[in-house]
Amino acid sequence: MPMAVVKYTIVFESRNGRRKLFKLWFGADGSYYVTVPYHSAKKAILFKQTVNYATSAWRTVDDGDWIPVEQAIDIASADDARIKLSHHPDGFLQFSGKGILSGRNSDASAKGIGTLSWPLKQGCHGPAFSVTISGVDDFESADTCNDLFCLFRETDLTVIPGVGPLVIEGHYFPVMWRRFVQTHSDGSKTIPIVHPSGAVLNLRVLLPSDKCPIGGFFGLDIFGNLGTFEGTLSKSGFALSSSTGNVRMNEHGQKIGDGLYCFYPRPDGICKYRSIDYPQ
Repeated sequence: MPMAVVKYTIVFESRNGRRKLFKLWFGADGSYYVTVPYHSAKKAILFKQTVNYATSAWRTVDDGDWIPVEQAIDIASADDARIKLSHHPDGFLQFSGKGILSGRNSDASAKGIGTLSWPLKQGCHGPAFSVTISGVDDFESADTCNDLFCLFRETDLTVIPGVGPLVIEGHYFPVMWRRFVQTHSDGSKTIPIVHPSGAVLNLRVLLPSDKCPIGGFFGLDIFGNLGTFEGTLSKSGFALSSSTGNVRMNEHGQKIGDGLYCFYPRPDGICKYRSIDYPQ
């Protein structure tokens, strides 16, 4: 493995033990990847949908019965695959993975489901990705963990009645933001940011290798509860979502952008859409 590649496993500790939630790593060229290989579900539904930043007129996966089939710009299914979210230095953002149609066409458009987002050297305002976990105890045990890991505990959560599944958000910072990283006596690192509400969040810091050509890094935040998805969504599974690309203004002068979303397991009855499995 090239020395510039650094992998982290995100682990959650509850009263029932430690569970692996997802994996995040920095590639040799500075790309970052997020994947959730620790749940038994293999069949997924993927889609691209427009987010309106001005009105926040979009729903999150913890709202329950939500698969925006009618509102999706693009929608596809995948069978027996473990998909990863890939964000490359020039801003190309896509779902990829073994057996998954990915990459770019000759006109630079995505072969599978993707968009052009912000370049990594630029960084972004707000989360670069989020992982929503339903049914934590169904994820793989973390008795063995060979990678570097970031540990969250149930005691880190402030339970809010009615708030659903566990959510971990990843905020990406450009290299110059390292000046704000604080190192604690146990060796852990955090970075404070101001939430739009005005509250200060202390994010857990995950750094790339010193050989990373870009040097950007992540800060992770966790919130929610140990609840499950509601409605027709499976009580056990997860959702992976990206930041947005193709940012533009609509006819009302409001900023909008296209985000990528992936649900495991695929809800029953949603299988009529094109497959993103390769070869077609």
